[in-house]
Amino acid sequence: SMQAGLSGLEHCIGIPGTVGGLVIMNGGSQRKGIGDNIVNVTIVDKTGVIQLLTQEECDFSYRHSALQGSGCIVVGVELNCPAGEIKQIRREMLADLQIRRHKFPRKLPNCGSVFLSTTEMHATVGPPGKVIEDAGLKGLRIGQAEISQQHANFIVNLGGASSADILTLIAQIRQVIQENIGFDLGCEVRYVSPQGVIKPAHL
Repeated sequence: SMQAGLSGLEHCIGIPGTVGGLVIMNGGSQRKGIGDNIVNVTIVDKTGVIQLLTQEECDFSYRHSALQGSGCIVVGVELNCPAGEIKQIRREMLADLQIRRHKFPRKLPNCGSVFLSTTEMHATVGPPGKVIEDAGLKGLRIGQAEISQQHANFIVNLGGASSADILTLIAQIRQVIQENIGFDLGCEVRYVSPQGVIKPAHL
């Protein structure tokens, strides 16, 4: 989009994955989501039928869409991206990358932000990273999984961490935050069970 002089997706820079995954999760950064720029989405549903869904039908909200859990495959996306200056778009993308490199752990394996930052929580007590750090949990470790010393909304793999280590750590974080301030932390990250079921890691 930058090379074409199209703006609006600068916040997506550096997010690993596919366009389809980004759409299903309404991915983005800086509390923005790709859903804001979507005109329509073409999917193949779990029965093999091709459907064209409007932005409204996708029901985008923070890190959520109606496509989640539907079993569909995203095969096409039409985006509305306003024209912009290539140099300005590039500056914004590089600035976003610089912030991430400073704030987020990059030297150890991790799955990105673990917990959702809801509007209510953000306005009341702050984002999950701050809430977890304020609870004194930064650096808490179970097995080889550790709450990042750099950003508390990341769980890093110190080497050989199991899914059980990570899920147990997530459960412990959620319990402490619930007991301390009464907020129920929901997971942004997804867990794939041995049976192939995909669900938020706290469920």
